[in-house]
Amino acid sequence: MSQTTASREPVPAHPPDGPVHPLAAALLLFVDNLWNLADWAVVDWIITIPLSFLSVFGPVVLIQRRLHRDGWGKSLLKGFLLGVIAGVPTSVTGTPVGLALLTWAGIMRSKSPVSPLAAVRALRADGPAPPPPIPIDAQVLTSVPPVLPQPPLATMSPPPAPLNPPRRLEPWWIKLVIVLLLCGTVLLTTKMVLSHTSGLAEKFRTQHITETFLSALPTLAHTPGGALELATATSTETIRREDERTIAWDMIYLGKTVSEISVPVTYRFHLVLRDPWKLEVVENTCVVHAPAIRPSLPPAIHTDKMQKRSEAGWARFDAKEQMTELERSLTPRLARQAGDPRRIDLVREKCRQTVAEFVRDWLLREDHWRKDRFTGIKVVFADEPATKPELAPAVIHL
Repeated sequence: MSQTTASREPVPAHPPDGPVHPLAAALLLFVDNLWNLADWAVVDWIITIPLSFLSVFGPVVLIQRRLHRDGWGKSLLKGFLLGVIAGVPTSVTGTPVGLALLTWAGIMRSKSPVSPLAAVRALRADGPAPPPPIPIDAQVLTSVPPVLPQPPLATMSPPPAPLNPPRRLEPWWIKLVIVLLLCGTVLLTTKMVLSHTSGLAEKFRTQHITETFLSALPTLAHTPGGALELATATSTETIRREDERTIAWDMIYLGKTVSEISVPVTYRFHLVLRDPWKLEVVENTCVVHAPAIRPSLPPAIHTDKMQKRSEAGWARFDAKEQMTELERSLTPRLARQAGDPRRIDLVREKCRQTVAEFVRDWLLREDHWRKDRFTGIKVVFADEPATKPELAPAVIHL
């Protein structure tokens, strides 16, 4: 009797998963998508890049060595390559690579042999049914049984060959970790897409707005001598900040962060009534020597019309911090702009007109604004260059 010998195939050194284990590819996907988080990207690059590299390099080396059965050399090389890909400060490198490796592993596993249990069941189903038991009568032998002749070796059937070694099944915890990493990657990607697509985000977001207004009693203080508001000026101010960064003695350019704020601002100017005044009479003209023009601080900022713009270079993740710092310095900068002599010169004539009208109203109350007394008013401010009263132009004529 002869029996067909099963074909022998070489046993693979590791499961047919492709170049890396699916768990390593899923880990690369998860760590790479951390760059989509604002809390991860705002940390300085000198911390996040090495941390991303190490969080992929170490686990991948152990996964390739223990689960994928690679040698130490291949494990270290694959761990280094995946760590470098994860350390690139964008999610456009590791995500395609991780998805490609997972797809490769799925294709390889779909072509692998069936599990051992299925193979044994198929073998039992295809084989012949076992013969029925043969009844044997028991007898007591009083003599040594004769030795039966052994059949020749040529007629003996060869032992059955071992089955083709099937694919090794992964433990349940490895599958669970892969599923959790993939779910985390999907959540991070969804968050990035929704945050960058405002219209789509509104459709998926339920928003409840609650406004609370808290008002405390103001702290009152008087202005010594009072203030006479002279003029206002409204202009749109643009504050821009650029920050370039390089490393390695200016050999590696990390990019430039640009932050810009445009906002309408109303400047107000006044003079203090208690400051020294001087009235001088030149023929029928009243020459008023008024105090210096002062800016009213802080200037009024129209926040409802404020516009912001931020740009960050390829390796810069501090645009949010730059914008916050620029907003913090907005009021002090505008206060300095309000006191700029060039800005005061722009409103000086309007201020001169206001002071002249103020003095004319006083002369009217005192019945001095008439042809036989005062018919003109001139105004000279204390912060102007010294000029002769007769050379100063009249602001108001009767």
